[in-house]
Amino acid sequence: MTQNRIKELRKKVGLSQAQLANKIGISNQIISFYENNKREPKIETWQALANFFDVTVPYLQGIDDKPNTGYSKDYIYKQLDDAYKEKWKDPTGQIMGCGFDKTVDAYLKQAKIKKPSKIDKTFWKANFNFLFDNPNIKRLLTTKDKYNDDDIKLLLEYTIFLNFTAMKPIIDYYNNN
Repeated sequence: MTQNRIKELRKKVGLSQAQLANKIGISNQIISFYENNKREPKIETWQALANFFDVTVPYLQGIDDKPNTGYSKDYIYKQLDDAYKEKWKDPTGQIMGCGFDKTVDAYLKQAKIKKPSKIDKTFWKANFNFLFDNPNIKRLLTTKDKYNDDDIKLLLEYTIFLNFTAMKPIIDYYNNN
């Protein structure tokens, strides 16, 4: 069995087993079992730990030597910020046809989120972390494929658009049938 990197990364960020367990939502005894290869995490737990440490699951498992084969969450938040501030427009013309900033503003209005005078990474993290629940955005974190910034911005805009209240019942219907 390959030695995983949970203990190494936990110590690197200066957390005790109990602190890490609390952040992930499991017991510190389970963390101890994982670190000593006495127990294998479920895939959801591997992903939660990888997301916490901002590494890929294979790296955390000790299988891959590259901590980030995909894009980091910070990079994705930067693309979100850039697209908004640049008033980026979907080159396909399929999403609302009015630009990324208008899609975000419409989402903020329907979600009743007050837009601050200065938008920064803190704002995006506080209000748009739902993006990482989408399988397409999750894939960006682990893929070895390379996407250009326009592709990433398009995925972000689609994900925001599909999160509109009016779209949810439609998406749920298709997901359940």
